[in-house]
Amino acid sequence: MASNDRQEEAVAGDDEDTGAQIAPIVTLSEVAVTTGEEEEDALLDLKAKLYRFDKDGNQWKERGTGSVKLLKHRETGKVRLVMRQAKTLKICANHLGGPLVVF
Repeated sequence: MASNDRQEEAVAGDDEDTGAQIAPIVTLSEVAVTTGEEEEDALLDLKAKLYRFDKDGNQWKERGTGSVKLLKHRETGKVRLVMRQAKTLKICANHLGGPLVVF
């Protein structure tokens, strides 16, 4: 019976308000995040895997999976290929199309 009384006290004690005030240690201001893609239009947006060839092992190794975009700049008309990893959104490929590349 004594253990039942302790359990009931513990359950009743969980609901008590201690009156403690928790204030943030640091106040953070909002920051405008830019991706660098604001001045560009997407011509293509696909999900893909990126591989690189390892000469030592003579095999292909996966570099990342995510979204691949062909982006055309509004003013210059230059086209670039950008690939971002799926979860972290880090850039794993960023290539500018040359004059011989036709999109």
